[in-house]
Amino acid sequence: MWDLNIIVLAAIAGLFMIAFAGDIFSLLMPRQIHSSPNGKMFSARSLDIIHSDNAEYWIWAHSNDSRFTEVAELLKVWWLDIKVRIKLNELLPKTKYTARLIFKTVPTSMGLDAFQEASVSMGSLKQKKVVCVSPRVAVPPNVGLPVRRSDGWMELELGQFYCDVDNITGDREVVVGLMETDNNNMKTGLIVGGLEVRPI
Repeated sequence: MWDLNIIVLAAIAGLFMIAFAGDIFSLLMPRQIHSSPNGKMFSARSLDIIHSDNAEYWIWAHSNDSRFTEVAELLKVWWLDIKVRIKLNELLPKTKYTARLIFKTVPTSMGLDAFQEASVSMGSLKQKKVVCVSPRVAVPPNVGLPVRRSDGWMELELGQFYCDVDNITGDREVVVGLMETDNNNMKTGLIVGGLEVRPI
């Protein structure tokens, strides 16, 4: 007859191995990119989201209405910092692109009405603009605001950049980011589906 302690320990070990295997799988999982003639969509897993590896701050949830099956859901952070690095040789030469964060917010979201800094960096060149993910009141006309997509998600332009033909054979990259680290206010309720770049 099995000893109860042995059964419990075996069950705990099994759960640990499943969790460990899941972490290894997520680390080894190839970068998820959806390509189409209209551009490229980078999954939330492809983004560098600060604290996304800590379930106290972010969780990875399955989604039935996203282009990817997994999205990042913000539980709470005080520093919001999201970036993606895109190799220019993955894009069309001599083409101007717009980069847009694809997201949703939950009705109980907090702290997302504070202005954020959006940026696009390529080498020593860096463009910045002020945006607001979830405005609650009227904002100045120079603040970038999100728009609703036909698929029900929201998109917020973080910036634009030009992919010139000389970069196609090189390893240069563009870094697109969204950041808000100055107000030190708690932020909750943001659901990140990914980031899309498309020709304009």
